[in-house]
Amino acid sequence: MSPLDWGVMALYAVSALIIGLYFTRRSSRGVESYFVGSRSLAWWAIGFSTVATFTSAGSSSAFTMLVFSGGLLGNWWWWIPWVIWMPLVAVIWSKFWRRLKIVSTAEFVEVRYGGKAAGIFRSVAAVYFSFGWAVVLMAYVTGWLTQSVGPILGWHNGSIVLFAAAITLVYAALGGLLGAVYSEMFQFVFFVAANVLFIPFVLHRLGGLDSIYQSVERNCGSNFFQGTPPGGHFTLLTIFALTLQGLFFAASPAGGEGFTAQKFMAARNEFHAQIGQLFNAFLSLVVRVVPFIILGIAAASIFPRGSIDGARVWGAMVRRFGFPGLTGLLVAGEFAAYQSAVSTEMNWGASYLINDLYRRLIKKDATERHYVWASRIASFLLLAVALLVSSYLVKGMMAWFLFINNVMIAFILPLAWLRFFWWRLNIWGEISALAGGLPLSYLIWFPLGYSHRPFWQGFLALFAAGWVVIVLVTLVTPPEDETTIRKFYDLCKPPGLWGKVTSRLPSAERSHIRNELVADVWECFLGVVFCAGAVAATAELFGRHWVQSAVWGIVTAVALTLFVRRWIHKGIFKSLRLN
Repeated sequence: MSPLDWGVMALYAVSALIIGLYFTRRSSRGVESYFVGSRSLAWWAIGFSTVATFTSAGSSSAFTMLVFSGGLLGNWWWWIPWVIWMPLVAVIWSKFWRRLKIVSTAEFVEVRYGGKAAGIFRSVAAVYFSFGWAVVLMAYVTGWLTQSVGPILGWHNGSIVLFAAAITLVYAALGGLLGAVYSEMFQFVFFVAANVLFIPFVLHRLGGLDSIYQSVERNCGSNFFQGTPPGGHFTLLTIFALTLQGLFFAASPAGGEGFTAQKFMAARNEFHAQIGQLFNAFLSLVVRVVPFIILGIAAASIFPRGSIDGARVWGAMVRRFGFPGLTGLLVAGEFAAYQSAVSTEMNWGASYLINDLYRRLIKKDATERHYVWASRIASFLLLAVALLVSSYLVKGMMAWFLFINNVMIAFILPLAWLRFFWWRLNIWGEISALAGGLPLSYLIWFPLGYSHRPFWQGFLALFAAGWVVIVLVTLVTPPEDETTIRKFYDLCKPPGLWGKVTSRLPSAERSHIRNELVADVWECFLGVVFCAGAVAATAELFGRHWVQSAVWGIVTAVALTLFVRRWIHKGIFKSLRLN
């Protein structure tokens, strides 16, 4: 790293701090300002900030690794579930979370269920989501940060982590959600731009795309350029498992729930939440991935498989092809990606500790200023624990990639539908899912060795066990009080098996509910076709399968046109002007 590189990194760090700290005053007004930004987020802020949170420090290394190790099929490990859950959440779940007007998803427990058990479990869920999920996710992206920039900087892992965490802690703890959101927008653009600028220099040094493609075909075979499944590791059972995950991923704290739901809660209205998620889908599935498809192909042309750890390929390429100024830009981009993910995850995790524990049970009558400072201390605590977990547990990044993105949530996935579509689900069914989900997933994937077996075995075992346990526990325990069920329905207006409530509604209203459900299902289908077509067209384009790419492009355009026309007709785009 040259003095110019360090200058670029310093300029980035100062810019991120200024943007984040600008919102300190607005975030200090109270808990709602700190954690949901006074419900002021516009759709474009939701889209950019959410994709930034998904784009952690591991993204450059992970996406490059997936292509380097698995060819153009590599990204389908996450593409298959994401092309399903993202439009489903845009059409259905985003509006549910905004309608509830809550601060955290643990607060949801006392809205959906009643009695002492719900109150107690809300506290348990707060600890579970903050120290179980938020900490593990931050530890995971911290592990990727050391993998990606370690080969470039030559620093000890602890030094890398402390440098990145110190900057994040200052602006994220002081600026709250708004500070995190607007810093993330800058960080995402910075991250993508840095890697896009890197590509021409790599292509030039390797003799151009044609030379690269010829080398890859010699080294890896033509199967490397297969753009769409099935093929390779993507057997029919694996595709089936990933499809099921996508259908239910709205229950994942790393997907439709958790920090994603927090952005929906912070939206100006439910329409901003819906369009923000749709915009996020396009950015997440296509825009952020394209640079790393090119870099992964380039890496496969120069590094024989097995000669280098796939998680370190991106860093090795920066060392090989970078030069003063550009290297600093790329390293700063990695820190930007890390901080964009961790800042939201810190704020999200702290929301449970303050809103669902401290304010409810420990310090009930303090000032809003007191709670804001308590929130900042909670953010620091969670980040410190995450750094320790990263140091001792996060090893073997491909296994952790599949665990975080696919396995960790398999047991609890049925909750995505049961919470909103089945009136009979009760607090005991919810408890059984959350109590067994994370520890059982970790046990099966790592100690029992399922990370070394075909993916579908561990995933389907956990998914099936989740259904059996949740439904059985629900049916052998008493239903929720009818008043609680009716109050939740009035807030959320969910479709599905709600005959206990809707049977008393006028026939015209029941007919309207059925029509809305049919419309939502059709729009979900169009959204899935659009997302699947967009990624398939992209993959086939880089496989140089021109006809297949064109066909998928046409499918994508038709689905998008039909989808947009329906939302125009429903007045969703006009409703963006509503506050």
